Amino acid sequence: MPFSEKLLEKSNSYNHYKSKSLKLSKENKELKEKVKSLEKANKDYKEDIEFLKEKIIKAEDYNRNISNEIHYALVFNDTIKESEWLKEKNFSLINAAANYSLMYYVYRVLDEVKPKNILELGLGQTTRLTSQYANHFKDSKLTVIEDDSDWIETFSEKIEGSENIRIVQRDIEKFEFNNSENLRFKDLLDTVGDEKYDFIIIDAPHGYIREKGKARPLDYSRSNVWQLIPDHLADDFVIIMDDYERAGEQNTMEHVKELLKENKIFYYQHRNYGLKFQYALFSKNYKFLAWY
Repeated sequence: MPFSEKLLEKSNSYNHYKSKSLKLSKENKELKEKVKSLEKANKDYKEDIEFLKEKIIKAEDYNRNISNEIHYALVFNDTIKESEWLKEKNFSLINAAANYSLMYYVYRVLDEVKPKNILELGLGQTTRLTSQYANHFKDSKLTVIEDDSDWIETFSEKIEGSENIRIVQRDIEKFEFNNSENLRFKDLLDTVGDEKYDFIIIDAPHGYIREKGKARPLDYSRSNVWQLIPDHLADDFVIIMDDYERAGEQNTMEHVKELLKENKIFYYQHRNYGLKFQYALFSKNYKFLAWY
């Protein structure tokens, strides 16, 4: 032991300072642990704040969408009230079915544009609009593509058929684009033949793939429309994509715009939404559709 420590020990100061040092070391350790605990609590607190902010934003978005959906519901019901061709108005617009903003927009296109050749990807509530339109305007044609044969059998009972209406079953196939696996209707062009469409409604197939019991969103959803550009697109056209709030549908429509530009096809665009979003592209003669 150094001489200085011997002196301190003899005077009892050594034990005092040693005890003091140990006490301070213990207090310092406790303080460090408190600091760590406070830092963790502060981090958790910040994370809680960010989580709550996200919930608030989502709630505000949902409330705005609900408000818009109610608006479209009222306008849609007023718009179709005196329709000369839409007789059956008992629609079921819930859950995964079409919503009011889509139904309103589809109706306005049918009523204002008077399309002659309609292609509908996906059989559902909008088909109750398009089929009544085709039944009234016999010089028009409607082709509906659907993969589920049971759904075709069930839903076909709810719509009146005629010679100018076709409902075609097509299986779903997987394909790769930009290093990602996606879904589309198989052999669509076999159904299309030489047809050119002036109104295309896109609401199928599914925007996800089920893997190990979970649904994986697609990077490019409902991309059959790519196969229709430019050879199966009329000079004047309207294309509507439903569920545009999802990234896969957005990516698909971005590529549609690329294809239209490559083929020097000018277009206008419009987005509307209620509980779900829709995105429309249309030729310049239909630019008034951007007001709806």
